[in-house]
Amino acid sequence: MKVLILASVLFSTIAFPALGALTDADLDKIRLIVNDSEKRIREETKAEITNAEVRIKDYVDIRFKSIDERFQGVDKQITHVTYITYGLIALIIAAIAIPQILIAWRTGKDRSLEKQVEILTEEIETLKRKQIIQP
Repeated sequence: MKVLILASVLFSTIAFPALGALTDADLDKIRLIVNDSEKRIREETKAEITNAEVRIKDYVDIRFKSIDERFQGVDKQITHVTYITYGLIALIIAAIAIPQILIAWRTGKDRSLEKQVEILTEEIETLKRKQIIQP
């Protein structure tokens, strides 16, 4: 029984501080601690957000730069293909036009020769008629 009483006294002395109430000074200290931790968390959050914004901005800048380089490469390829197409069109026109010009030139030359032959034939016929009439 002595042990039981001694144990209950011991447990009561241990539990006694748990029954103590918080004073206004204790509450003020708790408020200060909470406010300080809130300020620290806000500052850390702002710093993390700022760092994240900088990283995102850098990433976006890099992506836009690579996309711009791709567009420039595609633009160069399109320009190159356009010039090749113009060259091929010029070759096709030359392949069609040069023979046509040569044929027209030869035809003009042949016509002038035919006219000369006709003129000479007419002159020969007139001379033959004159010879027949004046033998």
